[in-house]
Amino acid sequence: MFRLKQKHTPKVSDRQPPADGRKLLAEQSVLRGVAGTIAVALLLCWAWALASMATARVFPWFTVAMGAIIGLAMQRFGRGLDWRFPVLAAGIAALSAYAGNLMIGVLETGRYIEADAVSVLSGLSGDTMRNFFQNTIGPIDHIYAFCASGVAAFFANRRLKRHEVLGLRTMGGKSG
Repeated sequence: MFRLKQKHTPKVSDRQPPADGRKLLAEQSVLRGVAGTIAVALLLCWAWALASMATARVFPWFTVAMGAIIGLAMQRFGRGLDWRFPVLAAGIAALSAYAGNLMIGVLETGRYIEADAVSVLSGLSGDTMRNFFQNTIGPIDHIYAFCASGVAAFFANRRLKRHEVLGLRTMGGKSG
């Protein structure tokens, strides 16, 4: 008789039917995810190097921010639901952490010897890279790269709504 209206139960009209699970799986694309994520990673490395040159400081925490953005890029471009997308995002984030440091080193070397970045890049050799990793990259850079990988892996998978999860679960039950 004096029953209160329930605030937390959804209206019947608000409920959506289960999504098509096969369509959700078909939307995944490793190629699009990797291509889009690499493009975003290269832009972030370049932005990090330019910001470091403009301020004459290296911001190692930027690698963690890069990891988050790389993970979101993998989520957006790849639309992945399985384990491949976090693994790829983590690998790309780790490589971009070192590539960003390398880009900063290239621009700093170019400024020091008064050369452009392309000529410094063309002069890189195996010995130069070995010296770079021995003398420039320290333990803290490895820690930041590891953290960037973890953050990228966390954000890499597509976030599903309830009706999409229900659609995937019902699809799995019918095909088995």
